[in-house]
Amino acid sequence: MGVTWGKIHHIDSRQTLDLLRDKVTECSSGTGSVVLITGGTASGKTHVHNEFVDYAATSGILTLSATGAADERLVDGGVIDQLLANAALPAELSDRFGDIPGGTAEEQIGEVCRALHRLARERAVLIAVDDLQYVDNSSLQLLLQLQRRTRSAGLLMVLNQSDPRRGNAFTTQPHHHVELTAMTVTAIAELIDESEAPDQLAAEIHRLSAGNPLLASALIDDYRQDGDIACAGAGYSQAVRTLLHRWGSPVNEVATALAVLDTDTDTEAVATVCGVGLHDTETAMGVLTGFGLVTDGRFRHPSVTAAILDALPGEAKSELHLRAAEVKHQQAVAAPQVAAHLLAAGEAGAEWSATVLTEAAEHAMLTDDVDFATRCLNLAASLAVDDAEREAITRLLAKITWRVNPSGASSYLASLRQPNHDDLTLQVRQSLWYGERETFGGAFETLTNSEDSVESRTVAELTLASLWHYGSAPSLDSSAPATPNADPWQHTARTLATVWHSGGNDNTSACAERILQNCRLSDTTLEALATAILALAYDNKIDRAEGWCASLSEEAAQRGAVAWRAMLDAVWAGIILRRGDADAAVAMARGALAMLSPANWGVAICYPLTTLLMAHTATGAVKAAVEILRHPVPPAALNTVGGLRYLRARGHFYLATNRVLAAVSDFQDCRRRMCDWDVDMPTLIPWRTDLAEANLHLGNPSVAVELAKQQLAMAAKTDSYTHATVWRILASVGKPAERTGLLGRAAACFKAAGDHLELGRTLEAMGQLRHGAGQAKPVRPSRRAAVPTPRPMPAPTGARAPEAPPSTETPESTMLSDAQLRVAQLAALGHTNRQIANTLYITVSTVEQHLTRVYRKLGVPGRSALPEDPALVHAAASMTEHGPDL
Repeated sequence: MGVTWGKIHHIDSRQTLDLLRDKVTECSSGTGSVVLITGGTASGKTHVHNEFVDYAATSGILTLSATGAADERLVDGGVIDQLLANAALPAELSDRFGDIPGGTAEEQIGEVCRALHRLARERAVLIAVDDLQYVDNSSLQLLLQLQRRTRSAGLLMVLNQSDPRRGNAFTTQPHHHVELTAMTVTAIAELIDESEAPDQLAAEIHRLSAGNPLLASALIDDYRQDGDIACAGAGYSQAVRTLLHRWGSPVNEVATALAVLDTDTDTEAVATVCGVGLHDTETAMGVLTGFGLVTDGRFRHPSVTAAILDALPGEAKSELHLRAAEVKHQQAVAAPQVAAHLLAAGEAGAEWSATVLTEAAEHAMLTDDVDFATRCLNLAASLAVDDAEREAITRLLAKITWRVNPSGASSYLASLRQPNHDDLTLQVRQSLWYGERETFGGAFETLTNSEDSVESRTVAELTLASLWHYGSAPSLDSSAPATPNADPWQHTARTLATVWHSGGNDNTSACAERILQNCRLSDTTLEALATAILALAYDNKIDRAEGWCASLSEEAAQRGAVAWRAMLDAVWAGIILRRGDADAAVAMARGALAMLSPANWGVAICYPLTTLLMAHTATGAVKAAVEILRHPVPPAALNTVGGLRYLRARGHFYLATNRVLAAVSDFQDCRRRMCDWDVDMPTLIPWRTDLAEANLHLGNPSVAVELAKQQLAMAAKTDSYTHATVWRILASVGKPAERTGLLGRAAACFKAAGDHLELGRTLEAMGQLRHGAGQAKPVRPSRRAAVPTPRPMPAPTGARAPEAPPSTETPESTMLSDAQLRVAQLAALGHTNRQIANTLYITVSTVEQHLTRVYRKLGVPGRSALPEDPALVHAAASMTEHGPDL
C-alpha cells in the first residue's frame, strides 16, 4: 500500500493486522511510517492495538505503547510518561522528560523527540497509541514531531482514533489511513480456525455480533466452551458489559431501558423509561447500533437483555418495569405485554392495573398459558377495589386452577357468594371429581333449571361425565331407547351410555367417534371423551382408542393441563392392559399417577390404581400389588364407578392369592352399592360372574352356574365380554368333553371383545386341558398372561416323513385330529396347499383331504372362513359340538 494522503482504506481488523505486520518488517529494515487507524464504536481498534503490540514485542522491535483516557486529558505529558515507562529504554532516555532544569515544555518535548529519533536510527522502534482523541496537548506535540521524522529512521507510529470524521494534525503529513470495517464472515471463519466447526458457525456468529471483533471473539470462546452453534454464554455477556462500561452514561441507561422494554418500541418510549433526553437517547441508540448490539431498535440476542437485567438491583428493576408498563399502557399496547411488566415489577399501583391484568389472564387462558394467567390473576386479586371485581377474579382463578390443581379450585369456589352459570358448571365439575353426589345433584339441577338456558351440548357432556363417575345421570334414563329424532347431543349421549350395560357395537362406536371429533378437550368434556375412548375399546377398536388417547394426551401436555393429561393417561393405561401388554400398562399408569398429588386426583385416582393392581395380579407380581393396596383411596371414591372397578380388581387379587372370603366381600360390596344406586353395569362391573368364580374356589359349583346364567340372561347379544366370562365359568364345572368347547367359545368372545388379557388366560386354560392337566380348575392369572403368537410349524429334519394315513374317524366326530389342526392353522395363516405340503412333508392331496374334513367339522364354507387366529381353530371346532346356545 503506497502513501496516499486523504485516501481512506476500508478494511477489517484481520487485514489491518496483516498491514501492520508488513510495516514492522519495513521498520526493521530502517523505513518508518505512520498508520492512523479510525473506526466506529467497538469496531475493534483496541483489539487491533493490543494484538499488534503483543506481536511487535515478540518480533524484536522496541515497543512503546500508551492509551489516552478522557479523565487524563488535562494531565500534561501523561501519554509521554506512559511511552517512556518501558524498562527496555535506556535510563537516561526514560528520565529525560521533565528533568531539564529551567527548560520549557517545548524544549523538553524537543529533547525527548530527538532522543527517540536517535534511538530509532540504531534499532527499530514502535510507538503505538490507543484512543488518540484523549491524548493531552504536550503528548500530541511530541507525536507530531516524531511523525515528521519517521521517514529518516526505523520509527513506526500506529495511532488509533475513534471518530473517523474528526480531523487532526496527523492527516497533514504522510500517513496510511485505515478505517476499520466490521469483520466479514470469512474473517470470522479464519478466526475460528477449527476444521470440525459447523459450516454455518461463522455466519451465525457474524449475525449475532454484526462483525464486532470483541463480540465475535466472545461468541467463539462460548462455542468452544459449550459446543452450541447459537450459544451466547458467559463470555458474550461479559463482552456486552465491557462495551457498556467503556462508554458509560447515557448509553448504559438507554441500554437498560431497551432491555426492560424488550420489544419493538420507539425512541420516545425508551427516553421516557430511562429518564434521558430524546436527543441523547437517539445518540446512545446510534452507539449501541455501532457496537453491534442493536438492530432495528432491539437487541440482537436475548443474552444481551439478560446480561443487562441481571446486573440491575431489584428496586431499580422494579421501578423501570413500572415505567415500562405505564408507557405501553398509554400506547394501547396489548394487555399481556403490559401485564408482563407489572408481574416483573411484582407490584402495581395504577388504577388501571387490575383491569389490564384480568384482561391479560383471559387472553392467556385462551392460549392455555396457565402459569401466566394464574400470576396475573393473583396480582390482580391484591388490587381489586370492590366485591364485584374481586368475585370476577376469583371466578377466573377457580377455572384456571382446576387444570393443574383441582383441590386448589375448591377454596375459590367456596368464596363465591352468588355463583353464576359458569360457576355452577365448575361446581358440577368439582363435585364429580371429588365424588360429592349430593352437591353434584343439586348443582346439576340448579344449572339445568336456571333462567339462563344451558346448551344441549353442555348437558350432554355433563351427562356423560356423571355416567363416568356414577353410572347414571339426572338427565339420562339409560333404559329408555335412544331415538334418532331426539336432540342430536342427547341422542349421542344416550346411545353411548349403553356401553356400560351391553358392551360396544357399531352404534356406540359411531357415537364415540362423533363425541371425539366434536368435543374439544376442556373441563366439561374430559369424562365424555374418556367414555368415548372406552366405547371404542369395548368394540375391539383398540388402535382407534389408543390413537385418540395419544392425541388428546399430547394436547393436554401442550396446553399445560396436568389434570387432564393424568386422567387421559390413566384411561390409556387401562386400554394397554386390555390388549395384554402388562408391562407397558404399568409404566403408563405409574406415569399418570405421579402427575398429580393424591389430593388433586380426587376419586379419579381409582383408575391408575385399578390398572396397576390388575396388571400386577396378571403377572403374579404380588409384592407390587400389595404396595398398590397400601395407596390411600378417598372414602368417596368407593361410591363411584371408578371405586367399583377398584374393588373388583382388589377382589380378583384376593382370589389369585387364595383369600377367597376377602374376594367375596369385595364382589358383594360391588353388588350392594350398585343395588343402592339402582344401576347395573354387567359389562363394566360383572359382579355375578365375579362371585361365580369365587364360589368355584369355595367348592360351590351349583351357585357358580346359577350366577353365570343370571349374568348371561341379562347380557345383550352383542356383549361379547359377558358371554366370554360365562362360557369360561361353565367350562370349569362342565363335563370333560365339553370343557374345551366352552373355553373355545370364551376365547372367541374375548377376542371379539378385544380383551387380549383375558384371551391369553383362556387360551392357557385350553392348553392345560389339551395336555391332560387333569380336572379343570377355575382360571387363574398366569405369571405372564399374554396372547400366544402363532408361529409357523417347524419342518422335520432329514428325509420326507411318511404320510399319516387318511383319518378314519366317523363323520359325526367334530374334534380335529392333530394333523388336521396343523393343516388348518397354516391355512389360516394364508399358506397355499403346496406350501402346507412342503412345510409338513405331506402331499398336496393329503392337504386337500384334511382341509375338506376341517371345513365340515368347523361348519365353514372354505379357507376364507377359517378363524383369523390359528390358535382359535381348535376352539372353533369344539364350539360346534355345543351349538350356538347352552
